[in-house]
Parts: sequence; structure tokens; C-alpha cells
Amino acid sequence: MLEDLSVLVVDDDTSTIESMSHLLGRLGAKKVTVARTGMEGFTLIANNRERFDCVIADVCMPEGNGLELLYQIRTTTVARNFRPDMCVLLMSGLASANIASVARRLDVNAFLVKPFTVNKLQMAIMSARRRSFALNQQGYYEIGADALQVA
Repeated sequence: MLEDLSVLVVDDDTSTIESMSHLLGRLGAKKVTVARTGMEGFTLIANNRERFDCVIADVCMPEGNGLELLYQIRTTTVARNFRPDMCVLLMSGLASANIASVARRLDVNAFLVKPFTVNKLQMAIMSARRRSFALNQQGYYEIGADALQVA
């Protein structure tokens, strides 16, 4: 199902990374890259020769949380590997209405609450890949830096 997708998983928790890699493998993903911070994820996206089709990032991480990474993905146009059709899924163990609201304003493709099953992950990725919308870059710039902070 995900054989042709290049997926970037961004999370600072080793067990979550292992679990996500396993789940994505069960779904057929052959190209899974891992980053441990939002900053590392951003650097991989900007500098990787292969473009990522899907980014799955944790919300709470040091050195660039998931909201900050999503913001960078949506507002960076100079790097050759930032694509408007790159789907971004955020995941979190905290179901905060504020975090979800900011993520929606940044046109997140899906939001997963941990823990989730392989079926939920599959449905979220497939739905995210089908979801097409015009990006609202002007609206993204109106989001203040304080809204991107996760406590």
C-alpha cells in the first residue's frame, strides 16, 4: 500500500520511532527515514536528494517541535525539496484543543492521538494523501511564534 512513498518520521522517543518504523513496514513502506528533532527533520527535508511524500512528526520534541516543523514546511519555498503536496501528519499523546487548532490553521493533513493502531495509521495516511487543498501561505505568516510553542 505504501510501497512507493518516501516517509520521514520525526520523533525524539526511540520506542516510538521503532514502533512507527515497524507499523510503516507492515503497511509496505520501503523508504522510511528517521529524525529525532524538528530541526533535524527540517534539515533532512531541505537537504535530502529524494523528496519526501509524507512526514509524520511528534508534536512535543526538543529543538523544534512538530508545530514548528509544520510551519517551516508550509512557509519555506526556497528549498527545492519542499513540495506543496507533501502530506504532514502530526501525532501526540496530548489531545490539546489549542495544538489541534494551530495545526489545522497550518493545514495539517491529519492528527493522530497516541497510541494508535496500524489501521488508524493506514487510514490517516491514505486520507492525507487524498486530501488536496490550496495552501494559505499568507494565513500561515499571521500565526504568531507563541502559538507554535508546546508546553
